[in-house]
Formats: sequence, structure tokens, C-alpha cells
Amino acid sequence: MANNVPAAEALATIGDNNNTSGAGAGAGAASSSSDMHMNNNNKAAIPQLPESSGEKNIPVLKLGETMKFEHLGPVIINADGTTRRIDNWDEMTEHEREVTWRRISKRNQERIEALKREQKAEQGGDEKK
Repeated sequence: MANNVPAAEALATIGDNNNTSGAGAGAGAASSSSDMHMNNNNKAAIPQLPESSGEKNIPVLKLGETMKFEHLGPVIINADGTTRRIDNWDEMTEHEREVTWRRISKRNQERIEALKREQKAEQGGDEKK
């Protein structure tokens, strides 16, 4: 009892089949192909992005350019190579930020070097096998 209806058309009719008035679970499956075509035409349009507001404070990034996010604080590199940021960066004083930035920069360099050594050791071990 397979119905040779393309999957997209079958999915489009599911919502309509659920609205039948107590006709049973498979009652909508017997609808004609013209009904299915009509259902496809009644689909809502794809949502579009809103028009540009023309606001001058919105930064524009062009291909190849970089953007700094220093206002969010330093990126912390964890020992396993994952990254995170400081949750309370916006609550720190300027002095605390300077000290924290210096310490994290130094620790990040150490962790990057350790991760590179570990990666080289793993690659060297793989080549010997």
C-alpha cells in the first residue's frame, strides 16, 4: 500500500491531515495529487531579512579584514586546547583587567607551546608505527 508521493509533498500534507475531523490516522493519505499540489501553493513564504536600518554605529567587516573584540576580554586557552572567556570581565576594574590580561597572555603562550609539543609527540609516535 505504498503511496508514490515525493517526500516533500508528503511532509507538506502532514499538517492538513492532522486537522481532519476524526476520520482516522491514515485518512488523509488517500487525498489526490491535485490536493497535494494545492497544499504546496499555500505554503508560507520564506522569511526575509529586514532592510538595513542605515545606522552608522554598526561595524562593517569586509573579506580579509579582522575585527578585535578586546572589550570582551582575553580568550583563555584551557589545558585541553578549548577556549573560554572571563565571565565577570565587565565588572573588573581597569587595574584588574591589566593584570589579568598579562597573566592570561603568559599562561596562554605556555599552554599553546605545551599543546604543540604534545601534538608533535603524537605525530611522531604515529609515524613510527
